[in-house]
Amino acid sequence: MANRKRKSRRHYVYIFLGSFVAAALVSGASELFMQKLSLFWATVFLLVVILVNILFDIIGIAATAATEAPQHARAANRVFGARHAVYIVRHADVVANFANDVVGDITGTVSGAMAASIIADLVRYAPKLSASEVWLNTFMLALVASITVTGKAVGKTFAIREANNIIAAVGAVLATVEKVTGRQFGVQKKRGGNNNGSARKHS
Repeated sequence: MANRKRKSRRHYVYIFLGSFVAAALVSGASELFMQKLSLFWATVFLLVVILVNILFDIIGIAATAATEAPQHARAANRVFGARHAVYIVRHADVVANFANDVVGDITGTVSGAMAASIIADLVRYAPKLSASEVWLNTFMLALVASITVTGKAVGKTFAIREANNIIAAVGAVLATVEKVTGRQFGVQKKRGGNNNGSARKHS
């Protein structure tokens, strides 16, 4: 029991430190990147960040809504990425925490900072707008928030309805990345089987 509590505390410490470092790096990198972009491409980049936020929210919800049985059936037929999908479902709490909380909160914070940066650039290009900068900032932040919330609302419905298909697709993506990079994502290769299928069949 005491050992489990220590592991739990360590897990929370890792989450805190990892989130802090990731948020600092992403925020700093995006700020530097935004300074080199035109208003048009800065807006496009902002929309991409919002879409990433919505996409990972869908993945997090789908992970908690998906069931193991369909993924096991696919793994038994050695469908590419099926074992990764099983792993995701079995670790739905960790996946949801990473997708919804870590990625979601970081991209939410970054998108807000990017919106403010876009308004600052707009005022710099058109000094006459400086008198309305506060209202422009308010409007831009409200617009970003409404797009994000609406996108997540639509995404949640889709994630719950298509949970197993979404996780199957994510599993295939992870398997592809693993195959290309040679790096494993927690899924151990079964002895006597291939990297995606079930264990070796006995004759």
